[in-house]
Amino acid sequence: MYTSALLLGALAFLLDTASAHGFIKGVNIKGTFTNGSDPLWYYFPKGSGPKTAGWDALNQDIGFVEPANAGTADVNCHKSATAGQLYANVNAGDTIEFVWNTWPVGHTGPIINYISPCNGTVLPH
Repeated sequence: MYTSALLLGALAFLLDTASAHGFIKGVNIKGTFTNGSDPLWYYFPKGSGPKTAGWDALNQDIGFVEPANAGTADVNCHKSATAGQLYANVNAGDTIEFVWNTWPVGHTGPIINYISPCNGTVLPH
C-alpha cells in the first residue's frame, strides 16, 4: 500500500510538470470567470472537452515550434491548435483579466494576449 501511494504521488507530480507550459486557464470579464484551454483535455475522448472562446492547443511538450514550421498554422497558437468555438461579450470600459497558469523556470520573456472584435460570424480556421 505504501508503494502505491508513492507511485500515485510521483505520477501526480509528473502530470503537473507535463502540463507546465504556460496557458490561459480562463478569463475574468466583469467578474465572471470563463474557462480557457487546458492541456489535460488531450486525454479526454476526442471532441468531448469543454468549448472555449480562446484557442485550444493540446500539445504536451514545452512549447517549441521548429523553425521549419514557421510558415504553418502551428505558430497561430501551437501545434494542431484550433480556434475557439465560443465568444466572450465585452463592452467598452469592461475589465478583462487573463488568468495564466504558472510558467516553468527558464521560460522568460514577453507574454502577449491577442484579442480582437468579432462583428459577425467567424469562420473556423
